[in-house]
Amino acid sequence: MGRLPQLLAVLLFIAAPALSAQEGPAAFDSREWDFGAIREADGVVRHEFVVFNRSDRPLRLLRAIPGCSCISARLPQGVLSPGQSAAVEVSFTPAGAAGPVIRTVEIQAGGGVSLGILSISADVLPADRSIQERYPVVLAEGLYASRSEVNFGYLERGRQTGKVLFVANASDKPMRLGVSGLGGTRFRAVCPEALAPGEEARVEIWCDTPADPAYFASLHASLRLAPQGGRVLREVPLSGLCLTQAPDSPDAPRLRNDPPQLRRKFLSRKHSGTLTLHNDGATPLVIHAIELPEGFSVQMSSRANPLSSRAKPRDLAIAPGQTLKLVLTAPEGSAERAFPQRSEDAFKPGRSKPSGAANELRMAVFTNDPLRPCKEIPINIL
Repeated sequence: MGRLPQLLAVLLFIAAPALSAQEGPAAFDSREWDFGAIREADGVVRHEFVVFNRSDRPLRLLRAIPGCSCISARLPQGVLSPGQSAAVEVSFTPAGAAGPVIRTVEIQAGGGVSLGILSISADVLPADRSIQERYPVVLAEGLYASRSEVNFGYLERGRQTGKVLFVANASDKPMRLGVSGLGGTRFRAVCPEALAPGEEARVEIWCDTPADPAYFASLHASLRLAPQGGRVLREVPLSGLCLTQAPDSPDAPRLRNDPPQLRRKFLSRKHSGTLTLHNDGATPLVIHAIELPEGFSVQMSSRANPLSSRAKPRDLAIAPGQTLKLVLTAPEGSAERAFPQRSEDAFKPGRSKPSGAANELRMAVFTNDPLRPCKEIPINIL
């Protein structure tokens, strides 16, 4: 045996205890890497993790699922034979980062089998940029923001959930801030009363949801921030979904729908049509709630009365392989609407809110489908 094979054998023997302690078909030489202090201006940094096939079968690394858009992984091509190793190159882009950061990427094999999560960390020294570069969204004259919208994602009932929007005064004069647009919604904002020239600050945005387990809603609002006496140039859309997300399984229900097309009734300005919901899963699909545009109504095709907030959504269930047909009715003049309106209350219209593109109407169906617990469905009015 030559010196190189002997050296490799010794190294593998030394590494074996650490590698064997890792479960699953793959083992990594390490799962964490610290880049230390880096500069944002220097751009992308990279590190190679070594992966070993510790099983007795061929192994293919199929996908890398990043924790955010700033991290990615380049996987080895082809199949790893038993005992074979290869490099997984992880890249981190520090643009927009500042201070200590930790980012992760999950490595998966076929069938969604997780091979492990790789983690990188760094202490990023941000680049020296102007306020306009770091705060690209113009809210009002001299007032800039870090992002154009705030999405809360899934909201838990009975809790206060907070997000942060950073703002800056790019003018040469002090400004007193005015906040509006959130009255009558479940959102509220806490911001400084004044900003000095060149000052940067944080605006805390909170969403309060009721503890009612039967509450299902898509929440929308538009935050308006401007110097007092100034004109709002851009609103900040706020959104979130309050729902129950069921655990996924091979037997879970699956929602599919036929796109509803509403046609005008004879001698009437009202439009109506059928929405068909399918359950392609192996267990019953429960319709928790239906959220409609303002003035719309929905009823079972076999019922005479429209569904309202007094109806019991849990009674609406679709058996595996079956369908449910609902009749949608639009109010007069819906075809001429310039902007869609949506209700926050289940099964009935409520306070309206602008949402989406012009001439577009949407409804939302809340179900126990774990993949899409809330599905937005476009409504076509012909």
